[in-house]
Amino acid sequence: MTHSLKGANVLLLGGSGGIGGALANRLALAGVASLVTASHAPSPLTLPGTPLLNLVVDMTDLSSVQALVAQVRERDISFVLNCAGVNSNASVLAPDARLNARREMEVNYFGLLNVGLAFGPLLAARGGGVMASVLSFLAHVSLPSLATYCASKAAAQAANLALRAEFKPQGVKVCGIYPMAVDTRMSTDQAGEKMSPSALADEIVQFLSGPCEDLYPGDAQQAYEAWLRDPRGFQSAMLVG
Repeated sequence: MTHSLKGANVLLLGGSGGIGGALANRLALAGVASLVTASHAPSPLTLPGTPLLNLVVDMTDLSSVQALVAQVRERDISFVLNCAGVNSNASVLAPDARLNARREMEVNYFGLLNVGLAFGPLLAARGGGVMASVLSFLAHVSLPSLATYCASKAAAQAANLALRAEFKPQGVKVCGIYPMAVDTRMSTDQAGEKMSPSALADEIVQFLSGPCEDLYPGDAQQAYEAWLRDPRGFQSAMLVG
């Protein structure tokens, strides 16, 4: 199942963030017919030469997501891309761990689920389309310094797989994107190498028009292969230090 971005109408959730902003610009270069962004706050994004509509949505509120569906229903959206996410950058022993976990689950898990429940039927009704969510390689393992974030991404991955099973027979391709650390404001406190948002956006755009359902961009592909060979050993290595 392949879908072309050229000439497509695209909805981008989380378009005001570092990944979303880079992806919006790359989508314009790919020749999309129009782009709608939807974020928790008004976006200043502009894309000269590409019809653009910036909207506001609270992904943690199903009624807000359903209202967004109503706003874009007549635009023949064929790609729904979710880049929204939050990360407390804190361990499970942090003083606010429960509050952090709740916020991360509300956005990263329930937000993804709300989008799938609201937009899956819309794409199915038009005969098919693509729903893709930026998850994280940390959906597969737990990093102690980001424990609650990892848990929210693991839950999001499980929901994404369920949405894939439900909507694939209706012509909707549900995709997961699993990068390692990306150089955005959310990862400011994280040490080590980070993928640039523009490099990630390039890989996402190339991936979206292909037949694959999952993308492990950059170094994530090698890490995923190592994890597949020895999941327990890989997790043990994450616990060191």
